[in-house]
Amino acid sequence: MSAPSPIKILTACAEKYALSCVSGEMEIQWAVDMLQNFAEQRGLIAEIGQDKVQDIMAAAFMWARACVTGDEAEREETRDPDYAQCLVHDWELADFRDRWRWTGELPPTQQAIVLDKPQRSTPQATIDAFHYVLSLGDPERLATWLRQHPDDALALFKSVEAA
Repeated sequence: MSAPSPIKILTACAEKYALSCVSGEMEIQWAVDMLQNFAEQRGLIAEIGQDKVQDIMAAAFMWARACVTGDEAEREETRDPDYAQCLVHDWELADFRDRWRWTGELPPTQQAIVLDKPQRSTPQATIDAFHYVLSLGDPERLATWLRQHPDDALALFKSVEAA
C-alpha cells in the first residue's frame, strides 16, 4: 500500500482544518498558516504552484461552510470528485462516534459493559453430603471435605444456620 500523495494529504488536512474553523474551534489564520507551511515543506509550491495550493485551501473552506449551513448545491460544486471518500467523510461527520476524525475533537469514551457474575447455586446433593459429613462429628474429615468444596462453603454454612 503506497503512501497518499502530498496533494491528497493537503486536501484532507484543509478539509479538517476548515471544519474546525467553521465550528469555531480553530482560528482561520492559524489553519491557513499550517496548511501553507505543509505545502512549502512538502514541495507542493514548486510542484503545483501557489495558486493551486490556495485553490485547494479555498475549496476546503467553501465545502466546510456548505457542510455547516446545509447548502447542498454549494456543497456539490466544491465536492472532491472522489464521491466514495466524500460519502465516508459525510457519514463520519454525522456519526458522533466518528465525528472526532474530522473536527479535532477528542474521541468519545466507550462505556465498559458491566457483566454480572452468574449466581452459582449449590446443588441439594452437596448440601445433603455436607450435613452427613457434619453429623459424623469428625473435624478432620469435615475440614478435608470443605477444602474440596470451597465455592459452596458460604451456602453450606447458611444451611446450618437455617437448620
